[in-house]
Amino acid sequence: NATAAARIGLKGIVMSDHGPAMEYAPPDFNISTYSFLPEYIEGIRVYRGIEANIIDYKGTVDIPDKYLKYLDYMIAGIHEVVISSGGKTKDTEAVIGALNNKHVDIIAHPDNPSYELDYEAVVAEAAHLGKLLEVNDHSFEYRKGSLENAAVFIKLCKKYGVRVAVSSDAHSAFGIGRNETAIETLLQNDFPEELVVNLTQARFDQYIEERGKRIR
Repeated sequence: NATAAARIGLKGIVMSDHGPAMEYAPPDFNISTYSFLPEYIEGIRVYRGIEANIIDYKGTVDIPDKYLKYLDYMIAGIHEVVISSGGKTKDTEAVIGALNNKHVDIIAHPDNPSYELDYEAVVAEAAHLGKLLEVNDHSFEYRKGSLENAAVFIKLCKKYGVRVAVSSDAHSAFGIGRNETAIETLLQNDFPEELVVNLTQARFDQYIEERGKRIR
């Protein structure tokens, strides 16, 4: 992954495998092996992350607190293979509950059409907490209807001043840095560059420093 990132001129990547509630994902204790991972590989800053699964409508995630100290960045996602939709109220409560976990930085692919979210409520809570939403390029290809949903929450993020992270959501080294549709969608909605938290490495590092203060 680092080699692929270096080849296309990226400055850093977030390693963020799925949490253990998803079948075939690594067990939670594997996170502790991050302590052996170099901070830089081939000149690429490697941020230690996880895409935790939201496992109930309270927003509980599947990573025990004792492993969270190994993480630089925590994504929380709601996935069909872990929890099915409970309808608009419950789905929204699940996402808002996850946002209120101090370790969670960002909600993964909130555009997922398998869930019905009150985007105004989710974005307003993200604004209140200083949290992020993901603009996930892979989701636009993989989930029919996600592009239309993304346009809705992107406009609300603009309205509330909520920061986003643009993600390739690469499932292999061959997908590293592929985020053309996500960028095009932001441009089409005149989304402010200053709200894209990973536009530059310096800006992302500033966020990592910010989150460090939050979780103390």
